[in-house]
Amino acid sequence: MENLKNLVVQLDKSDCRFVIVGGFGVAALGCSLLTRNLEMACDMSPENLSRAWQALEQLHPVHRMTPARLPFTREQAESGTLKNLYLATDLGQIDLLGEIKGIGSFEECLKNSEPVVIDGAATRILTLDALILAKRAMGRPKDLHAVLELEVIRERRQRNSTMS
Repeated sequence: MENLKNLVVQLDKSDCRFVIVGGFGVAALGCSLLTRNLEMACDMSPENLSRAWQALEQLHPVHRMTPARLPFTREQAESGTLKNLYLATDLGQIDLLGEIKGIGSFEECLKNSEPVVIDGAATRILTLDALILAKRAMGRPKDLHAVLELEVIRERRQRNSTMS
């Protein structure tokens, strides 16, 4: 998880526009589930992907879903044709996604996010309710397990807010 935090910091320094949406976000909200990659809704514009490329360049990003594991290049970032990116870097795997099932586009994710600070990086994460929607929409067993934990966290928060 420490390396994933470092990825967040690198992207934040580059002013890349993103919202943390996957297992890392679930863990940040207090779930016990572990994750090995960083999933984020991302502004997939050429300008923003160029900032992402600059942040990741020193980490040797490669396309992890291709057998040849070809490098992610500046030209690809600036092409304007990418909808999703599945990369492996020296710090771990990162998914830059143009749309999140159950929520929608990057802009919708941005509307359904809240600010958080991760190792000094001011970034955004899907809200608890939005993470529940996204995980439920994915429907995989690990996502449904995360929904159960997130619902317990939501119940505790509601209980604590009525007690204050």
